[in-house]
Amino acid sequence: MSVTVADLLKLPSLRQAKVIAGHNGLSRIVSSISVLESTDPGVLVDEVFPQGEYFGSEIVITGFLNMTEDVERQYVNLKRLAEGGEVGLILYYVGVYLKKVDQRLIDFADEMDFVLIVMPEGDVTLRYGEAISDVMALIYRDRTHNTSLVSEILERVSRLPSHQRSVSTILKMLSDRISASLILCDCSLKIQYLIAWPRNQEAAIKKGIESLNGLPADQQSMACDIFPDSRLYRFSISSDPGSAQELLVLREGIQPDSEILTQLTDVVRLGVNIWGRKSEEAATHELIRAILQDDPIKMRQLANIFHINVADIYEMWILRCEENQLERFRREGLPLIQEHLAHYCHTVVADLYEGHAAAFMDWIERSPERVSVSQDLLKHLKALDFSLSLTRCYPLNSTSDVRRTFLLHQEVIETALQIWPSLGCYTLQELEFASECQKILAESEAALTNALSPLTALKHVHEDNMLLQTLEVYLLDSKSSVSSCAELLFLHKNTVKYRLNRIRELLGYPLDKAPELFTLYRAAALNRLAASK
Repeated sequence: MSVTVADLLKLPSLRQAKVIAGHNGLSRIVSSISVLESTDPGVLVDEVFPQGEYFGSEIVITGFLNMTEDVERQYVNLKRLAEGGEVGLILYYVGVYLKKVDQRLIDFADEMDFVLIVMPEGDVTLRYGEAISDVMALIYRDRTHNTSLVSEILERVSRLPSHQRSVSTILKMLSDRISASLILCDCSLKIQYLIAWPRNQEAAIKKGIESLNGLPADQQSMACDIFPDSRLYRFSISSDPGSAQELLVLREGIQPDSEILTQLTDVVRLGVNIWGRKSEEAATHELIRAILQDDPIKMRQLANIFHINVADIYEMWILRCEENQLERFRREGLPLIQEHLAHYCHTVVADLYEGHAAAFMDWIERSPERVSVSQDLLKHLKALDFSLSLTRCYPLNSTSDVRRTFLLHQEVIETALQIWPSLGCYTLQELEFASECQKILAESEAALTNALSPLTALKHVHEDNMLLQTLEVYLLDSKSSVSSCAELLFLHKNTVKYRLNRIRELLGYPLDKAPELFTLYRAAALNRLAASK
């Protein structure tokens, strides 16, 4: 849980302070605290906070001591701080040097959710240092115990205006968070971004990196003499899709632990994939990655950033496509899925992940049945010459359910295709059935023999092959429809009826009698699987 503005107000030095504007920003995360007293707002605008750049998540202390009578200068300073990414302003000496806080400042702070805090009015004994000491101690304690970089950075990014969401902003946040310099290079090691720590060392770091005889291997580090007691780390950052990039981390003194570095590379990858290409497709990819990796916090934060409503999503469709068709499926299949499901769902997100296409959606109450919609979608995709299957998985109540189901699909979809080769559309329950069959096949010869025992009566008659084939097609392929079974076997319906009656006589019970039907159905599936081995 990172430090928020609301947390600061509980500190001894700020306990008597009063929030007079920007109450909606109390939950914003604070990365540091600084003091600013400016006589010329032009300096602040042009030199300290250039237009469009991000500098912060700091809480700023000031008394407007050099502009106590100039409301316009106060307003311009406040505006630039808010636009630069700072979270709030702590005003000292109101009623002493600054007579009052102008309503114009209060209105703007409310508009920007920029927290405006006033220390006890009329108190000349207040000292900046007390608040600085308290705030930095709290931030240090929090960083010692809280190592969730991904959650923290995404939360901070979600509160920024869209023009400040960039790779540069991500790198600045991370650099401040771990007190290290970050250098992002392309695959030829040409520097693309360099965020120095401290910031005034950029030229020295650039020169030092370029003069090194070599760099560490991926996931490795080495001592270097760019700064005293410094170490340089290197990590490959994969782009999905795209070329790999290299992240260099330069840190003096005490080195970060491996978990922090792992999270750091994850955040940089997010930044590169989403804001580096400014692509809606990349945002969707990262959201689906968060869902399928069972990371609900990251999922919610990404959804919030990109205004995707995931609260009602409880259904996943997985499409298995031939590997050599995946890139074309990304270009042609995914847009078709989005367009097709948009008629029946409020929210649809779809992308490729680990060789499969995954689509997440809610469902409009008055939409047609999922079966007909999925079959229609499959028909349209096959019209584009895609060879694929579709599995409907619902209801899914958590990211853990989603992750477990996706892994189950990866594990058993080939088995399901062998059991029901002509089905095309599958359900979660059919995946679970295929998993049970797969386990029986892998268990032992005795377990398989026992599971196949319901078919024993059919294997001691001269027409056993015809009867077994008819039973398999009747149960597994035609959903117990005599007409469909006859069509699939190219037989007359009466021939199928004769064979089914013969099977009933041999088994001693009708083919629709539970619980015998389940064991017979499983035996038919296992017999088909065993024959295909």
